[in-house]
Amino acid sequence: MLQIQMGKAKELFSPWGVRPKELTNLVETGVVKTLQAGRGKGSLRLLDEKSIFDVFIAHSLGTLGLPRRRIADLIVHIRPHYREWISEEERIVVFEFKTIKKYWPISPSSILIDLAQVQSLIKTCLSSREGIESIHRGRPARDWRKQFRAVAKSIAKEMNEKGITEEDIDTAIAEVRERRKTRAGKDVTTVVTVPAS
Repeated sequence: MLQIQMGKAKELFSPWGVRPKELTNLVETGVVKTLQAGRGKGSLRLLDEKSIFDVFIAHSLGTLGLPRRRIADLIVHIRPHYREWISEEERIVVFEFKTIKKYWPISPSSILIDLAQVQSLIKTCLSSREGIESIHRGRPARDWRKQFRAVAKSIAKEMNEKGITEEDIDTAIAEVRERRKTRAGKDVTTVVTVPAS
């Protein structure tokens, strides 16, 4: 089980477009459940794998304009699936709504979310546990943010030197997904039916 400090989590989620203030609000309003809730000044709030799913799904639904209260309701319906999603390489969640009411100005009957990004992040965190989970209070002598950015720059430089483009990455991902889809008996979609109000 991962135990990630809020400060580090803010850095990890920024590629998804999650701003630090958004993450703080999601945690404080209970949309994102923490492994350890902070109590009092200077206490730590720790996130685990389930918290990471909460953040990704809440942010994804938030970009569609859903109100925070509604997002919290939807996440409650899907939390029981997190354990299986952590171990899956590919998974898509589809929210299907029983009725259409005032919450849906465009009236979609379903919302699809691809979990590949969140699963990839969790896998990366699990493989780099020592650096990800180390606890830092105050201003550490070594700035982990600089180390994190240095690793990201190193990967980008290597891709540039090898002439790997975003198009190459998209093509490779599409090929892998296509191979996975052709595997018999592999259910990669979770459908969650929820009330629309």
